[in-house]
Amino acid sequence: MRVLVLASYDSFLNIGGKIAPFFVRAGCEVEYALVRARRKTQITDSQIAELVPGSVVRWIEIDEGSSAGEFRSYDIVLSCLEGFSTRRMMHHLLSLGERRPLVISIYPGLLLRHRFDGFSMRSASDLLWLNCQNDVTAYQEMCEAFGMDGKNARLLGVAPLLQRVEREAGVDDGPIVFFEQAVIPRYHDERFFLAEQLVLLAMRFPQREFVVKPRTVGKGATLHQTWGPIGPLLEKASEKCGGWPSNLSLTSEKASSLLSRASHCLTVCSTVSAEAIHAGVPTAIIGDFGAHDDYGLHYFFRSGLIRTFAELNFPFAVEPNQDWLAAHISDPNQTIEALVDEALQMAQEPRRAIGDAALKAEMSSGLRAHLYRTNNVEYVLGRKYQVRQKPNSIWATVFSAVAKAKLISIVRRRKRR
Repeated sequence: MRVLVLASYDSFLNIGGKIAPFFVRAGCEVEYALVRARRKTQITDSQIAELVPGSVVRWIEIDEGSSAGEFRSYDIVLSCLEGFSTRRMMHHLLSLGERRPLVISIYPGLLLRHRFDGFSMRSASDLLWLNCQNDVTAYQEMCEAFGMDGKNARLLGVAPLLQRVEREAGVDDGPIVFFEQAVIPRYHDERFFLAEQLVLLAMRFPQREFVVKPRTVGKGATLHQTWGPIGPLLEKASEKCGGWPSNLSLTSEKASSLLSRASHCLTVCSTVSAEAIHAGVPTAIIGDFGAHDDYGLHYFFRSGLIRTFAELNFPFAVEPNQDWLAAHISDPNQTIEALVDEALQMAQEPRRAIGDAALKAEMSSGLRAHLYRTNNVEYVLGRKYQVRQKPNSIWATVFSAVAKAKLISIVRRRKRR
């Protein structure tokens, strides 16, 4: 069977590259393709080479003219896509009817925010491989609310755990590693506070080694673009605090390698926390930024791992709450082979056409038809209609121009005074 691994950004290609070998072992021919999702750089050649070494990765466009030809020749599409590209793919698969490939949707990491929004746009997938039992339950509750059966959900586990972390000897004296996220926290003052606290933490514990792992380094690209790179912020914070601590450093080392020798893992909210917990690395989720829905701290409620910077002390050996652990972090190595076998069997069976009913948790067919009538389809798929509309009458335009002229006149009079 032919399998197309479809990705958009670095973390998505990373997960596709970890799952693809299981299809290869099952006798499939696997190809990689990247979907263009934005005009700026999505991913660099060096990132591609690092994530799927030795593989040919081509770029494709998902649009009316090309998608049918791109997808029709494959038996399975493993969709490792962010929301925008997922919506476009589902829309353009409509034209294939029953001649479309089997679609498996997967996430690259923990669902820290916009969980139901993501579920709703992936609900037309034949199989939706989810991270944990909590996600499966939430997805099926959403489907039930909208009269959908939700039987396409499967428990895969946290996909990055497919790469096992082998702990080295003597890790008790290893570095304390902080893993940064590009937009958690997002805003400058929060991010400067984060940098300052990392500097002060290193100063509080001069006998320990502290390492900061940025989300990206150099020209590396990612889905979420930071408003404040951690490196320069650490430099400014160090100047304010009296100089860069000798026991603090930045690194571009891979997360798995860092976790193999880390004595502790610190992060605000990151999928790497699941990797650390699974590997037995003592882990703290930084709680200084509060229960902000957009930062994902709610994922770790009841984990027993949330600490503010002021509450940190080293060494610590806090273990996560076992009930929380069972519901939120699952090992994909226990499920992946059976899921691949199921997908191959399903791919041999007749396919159903994708219809609006399978996506009605995202919006009703009536709203979708209304938006398509009043907007360009790509405009709708990109959710560009989600803006405050300006009045479009001629009188509104005239009144707006008059008001603007009056404001300019008032400002000029005040300047003369």
